[in-house]
Amino acid sequence: MIRSLAIGIAVGAIFLALALWGVPLDQVGGAIAHMDPLWIAASVVIWTAQYWIRAVRQLVMVRPLAPETTLRTQVSITLIGFFCVNTFPARLGEVARPFLLLERDRVPFGAGLGLVFVERIIDTVALLLSLLAVLVFVDVPDQRIEFAGQSVSIVEVVRKLAFVGLPPILAGVVGLAVFGRQALAFGERVVSAIEARVKTPWVARVSRTLLSFASNFVDGLASLREPKRLAAIVVLTALLFVAMAALTWAMALAFQFEAWIGLGEALGVLCITMLGIALPAPPGFAGVFEAAVRAALAVFGVRGEDMAARALAFALVFHWGPYLLLAIWSGYYLWRDGVQIGRLFRFARGGGSPAQE
Repeated sequence: MIRSLAIGIAVGAIFLALALWGVPLDQVGGAIAHMDPLWIAASVVIWTAQYWIRAVRQLVMVRPLAPETTLRTQVSITLIGFFCVNTFPARLGEVARPFLLLERDRVPFGAGLGLVFVERIIDTVALLLSLLAVLVFVDVPDQRIEFAGQSVSIVEVVRKLAFVGLPPILAGVVGLAVFGRQALAFGERVVSAIEARVKTPWVARVSRTLLSFASNFVDGLASLREPKRLAAIVVLTALLFVAMAALTWAMALAFQFEAWIGLGEALGVLCITMLGIALPAPPGFAGVFEAAVRAALAVFGVRGEDMAARALAFALVFHWGPYLLLAIWSGYYLWRDGVQIGRLFRFARGGGSPAQE
């Protein structure tokens, strides 16, 4: 954990420096003070709806394993779990929800881990689809560079890479979800053929890792194969991403970015930010989040010296405002349900059996 934490802190420091680069810090407070309070209030409402949708989706996913569970229980587990993810170092908070699902609903710990794993895969697929939609339907301001004596469009290069790379990934995930064990058997044959023909060790390791990843995904989906349940999860995931994009848009309007950021552009800002925080980061994604948001805003035209302070102010509020709301609501449920955050952290750090904690 110490090594991961040190790497995260180093990466966070680098990205924080990038986020602060060229920003007149004395103007950041004024930019925050000039936020539109009505749009901030709307953001709070949308944030609340976003976590309610998350909890409903988790309820749908957990019901096959815990038929007696309630929405209220899943709201509590969702808020506490995501607070731990955003607070514990080295992404240790990922085990908080499986731990709470075991204690509250008697869901086996391994099954809870599988459920969270599948949820992450579903969100990743939704993120890739959203990114593809932004590249297709949103008018992204173009940037060109000179390369080998030719003017190259960065937007067109990224768009072509997305069209080449994303469809096979999406097709693979959908194939695993629909065909399950048959797809794994086909994957095993492909990996064996690669190992027989390619004698490079790292290729075999990568292939086996991907196959293991696919096997875990299929196992996690085993309890969710009921068509109505899967349809509900797909619909709720779509609503979740719409809510997150709407939250981003509302906060952009609070900072008077309407000339650059519409709902489609807000979805683009969200996608770039989510990709950015996938990097190693310190607790709370500090620094990495701010740099990702500033880079995303710059992609859609919010850049330049005159916009630097407002862009950083937006990044800070967009990051720490929702975190504060999450801390307040999760704190309420920690108190109301008698959950000890220190106990969750000790278990996450130790990695022992939940029954022994």
